[in-house]
Amino acid sequence: MKLIQQNFLKGTFEYELTDEEVKIRIKTLMNEKFKSVPLEILNPEPVINSNQLDFHSRVKCGPLISLQLNKPDEKTFNTFVNAVKQKALEQFNDFAGLK
Repeated sequence: MKLIQQNFLKGTFEYELTDEEVKIRIKTLMNEKFKSVPLEILNPEPVINSNQLDFHSRVKCGPLISLQLNKPDEKTFNTFVNAVKQKALEQFNDFAGLK
């Protein structure tokens, strides 16, 4: 599952949810960055911060994933966020042996 968000000043953010991680590609006019965040370390309850939705780690070291609220549209955004929440919880439970 993918979510693509565009920001005129910050560039294009592409989030891809896999079974074990969220892959992030940030593309600006001058640069392209890649990072991945393992789902088992994500707190499945995101925090709203101004016009962003932040997923923090379970140890609260700051946001690991920041999404622009309701971009590109509310339905696509909510579907992606709910999938991340569900997979993050499943991955942590598998990691911790909680079934």
